[in-house]
Amino acid sequence: MIDWLYFAVQAAALAMSAWFFVDTARSVRVGRRHLVGVAALELLLLAQLAASIAIVPGEAGDGKALFFSYLVTTILVPVAAVFWGSIDRSRWGIGTVAASGLIVAALMVRIHQIWEFQIHV
Repeated sequence: MIDWLYFAVQAAALAMSAWFFVDTARSVRVGRRHLVGVAALELLLLAQLAASIAIVPGEAGDGKALFFSYLVTTILVPVAAVFWGSIDRSRWGIGTVAASGLIVAALMVRIHQIWEFQIHV
């Protein structure tokens, strides 16, 4: 796992969550600018997936399937949240997307733990 990319994903996910929680408090609905924010996070997550595919096959250790299952789940969470948030026209629609950023940050911590303790021994 590339450390600077890991930290960039963490920062983007937390920044997106903070921005969206402020919009939740202001009762803003999911709009194009929110989709751009989620798309930026998705690009970073896809870059992390590509880097992991390039690095992991040569690494020793177990846990590769667990590592990639967490990584794919992390990629799918914001997409599902945006879909859900777009359907829900209440103020909590954007709140679900905001919560997805926190979920991504938590999943990335777990991915980093799997990398450190099971794959990159």
